Amino acid sequence: MKHAMTIAAALAVASPALAKDLLVTIAKPGNLYVFDAGARELVKDCPLGDGLEMSPAVIQMSPDGTVAYALVNRWQDVIGINIETCERVFYAAQSAGDVTRRSIGSLAVSPDGSEVYTVRNPTRHLVDRYEVMEPEFAVYDAAGGTDAQPVRTYPAPRRSTVMQTGDDGTVYIGGHDIYAFDPRSGAITTAIANANWDRPTYSPPDVLAFWPIGRQNDEFLLMYTAAVFTDETQTEMADFVWGFSSVDLETGATEIQDFASLEVLMFTGVRDPNAPNLLYGVYTQLSKHDVEKQELIKRVDMPHTYYVIQISSDGKELYVGGTNDDIGVYDAETLERIGEMLVPSGGDMGTATLQIVQVE
Repeated sequence: MKHAMTIAAALAVASPALAKDLLVTIAKPGNLYVFDAGARELVKDCPLGDGLEMSPAVIQMSPDGTVAYALVNRWQDVIGINIETCERVFYAAQSAGDVTRRSIGSLAVSPDGSEVYTVRNPTRHLVDRYEVMEPEFAVYDAAGGTDAQPVRTYPAPRRSTVMQTGDDGTVYIGGHDIYAFDPRSGAITTAIANANWDRPTYSPPDVLAFWPIGRQNDEFLLMYTAAVFTDETQTEMADFVWGFSSVDLETGATEIQDFASLEVLMFTGVRDPNAPNLLYGVYTQLSKHDVEKQELIKRVDMPHTYYVIQISSDGKELYVGGTNDDIGVYDAETLERIGEMLVPSGGDMGTATLQIVQVE
């Protein structure tokens, strides 16, 4: 289920011939920005509110593409901004009293848009110590307004990070393993074993799971690195590899696959919506891989590091963001830099997510 938007003719400011995709991000000093990706133009500049700390700016879109939900105030709160009107339509302050609750990248929205999910990590501040409490999966009513409180909570896996929701309502949680969580009952199973995978000649994987991208491809994809040894004694290393764990958000089918030797760092990766054998990864370089052939097709240096990558709905353009104040645009075929969009404040995006809303 892709984020699709028909509202107000794509904010009533962009030509329908150009505005196929909108890009949504957050940058300092604390504004949510909406760009017309095709026209390379800013179409909305929405202040989050005075005194609001924007970090970490993990963003998830409502299924209809009208509301951007974000983790703010140093992981503690969730804000919902209508990207047409810039109105704050949702706010959940998760900390209260002597208990601080932080969600380390854990934010998702139900497929019908009626509920918002976080995994909260509570810590009680006592006079002489901190009491680390059990993590909890919190369910909010998306119509809960600007003083939203959880309508249900369940025990959750410790060390949970990014989440994504399948079309059947299952919430997939990245952690030691990738978990399948039922937000109606609290039941949890392992969808993909990562730290606990049964690969005797491999080390445990190292996964950087912070940017919840890929929903427009109906995919929850996390990349990993791992050492590969010559045999099960793990005394002699044969290679150090890149791979990915993937959940098909339409069907629930899972996949885990190596695709390259570790030659450069990559913070995020995304697959081509029309050719899933093509995977693009970004950090200091932009890399294009054929994961079926396990071949590097091309790699280019970037002007600076970028944390997060997205791909256009038609698979023709790549967008890289985070870190600084620019969103770079690259041709997906050639990896040539063909444009950029600048945050008008000049403030950096830091760790902010870069999300895509498809205009219909």
